[in-house]
Amino acid sequence: MSRTRFRLPKKPRGNLPSFLLFLLALALAVGGIAFWRLMHPSSPQYPPSIARGTGPSSTERLPLPSGRSLEAMDNEFTELVDHVIPSVVSITTTTAPDREALVRQFFGLARGGVAQSNKMGSGMIVSPEGHIVTNWHVINGASQVTVQLSDGRALPARIAGADQRSDIAVLKVDATGLAPIAFGDSESVRVGQMVFAVGNPFGLQETVTQGIISAKGRRTTSEAANEFFQTSTTINPGNSGGPLIDIRGKVIGINNFIISRSGGSEGIGFAIPSNVARRVYEDIVQRGRVIHPWLGVVMRPLNASLARQLGLNDARGALVAATMAGSPAEREGLSVGDVILSVNGHQIRDVKDLRNRVAEAEIGSPAIMEILRAGKPLQIKVLMEEEPEQ
Repeated sequence: MSRTRFRLPKKPRGNLPSFLLFLLALALAVGGIAFWRLMHPSSPQYPPSIARGTGPSSTERLPLPSGRSLEAMDNEFTELVDHVIPSVVSITTTTAPDREALVRQFFGLARGGVAQSNKMGSGMIVSPEGHIVTNWHVINGASQVTVQLSDGRALPARIAGADQRSDIAVLKVDATGLAPIAFGDSESVRVGQMVFAVGNPFGLQETVTQGIISAKGRRTTSEAANEFFQTSTTINPGNSGGPLIDIRGKVIGINNFIISRSGGSEGIGFAIPSNVARRVYEDIVQRGRVIHPWLGVVMRPLNASLARQLGLNDARGALVAATMAGSPAEREGLSVGDVILSVNGHQIRDVKDLRNRVAEAEIGSPAIMEILRAGKPLQIKVLMEEEPEQ
């Protein structure tokens, strides 16, 4: 049996020099790339809207472009304030000590001197002749009144007239170059509209605050008997008598008082409607005194029980309890038991509402009244007269 012989295959000859050359070339390439990156470091990339760092190398943010709506609004506000400021004044009053204190001082019974009291308030120039409207309570009891204009002039003022019932007073200064402000129509004021208060809170002249009309027809317990605008505009002590203006720069209210638990503004301020102030101002300038219209009735508040007896659906209106002899009400036929429902188109809610509507009536002009008599609606015209002296 023959043997078969196996031979191992021969190993091929390797190309070691070529392989070593390849490794050397690869190492040189990698080293070159690493060296280039080391010599040319790249800065980290961030989104363009995020500024990194605070040093000189930080990216500066450019200002927003002009002509935007917010910029236009800002310009409107500043122009409005520039227009109004020259018409607003600061008022300082001095009240002399009372007679008892002077007597005690004369006889040496008072310890130390008798101090005079000072009050501060605001006002607004309403005529080129120097008439200034403010609150009656700002100048009440004053022996001396000084007005500070926006241009720095301090002028003595005299009281031309006042009406405690509406809490409005008119001052007069002798000066030239005055900038009167215009009255607006407070009847057209709407809840929610933007308003600005300008005045002298805490002695800080030319202070401007902004807010809205929060409500109309508010009734409060201040010196004034009329209804008020409620406003969110910041009002503080010293703002009394200053104007509440609309976006056209017209006066729609006279800042009067605030409701506050802290003593400072809490966003609940009140202003006398401008139509009330204008009526008082015109009476004082034209007649030398304030004229109050007179209806001549004694009213009784309505309640649910009375309303049902009179055949009314609700308790709105003012019930006539009596008429005064010789009064416009008696002359035009108003009778006991009549319920006044409206005056000159304005609905009457209650007795106080009727009083306010009568106060707005023009003397010598007829006031058209819708009444209910024995369950039947009627319309009468009452010629308003001046209230007789008490």
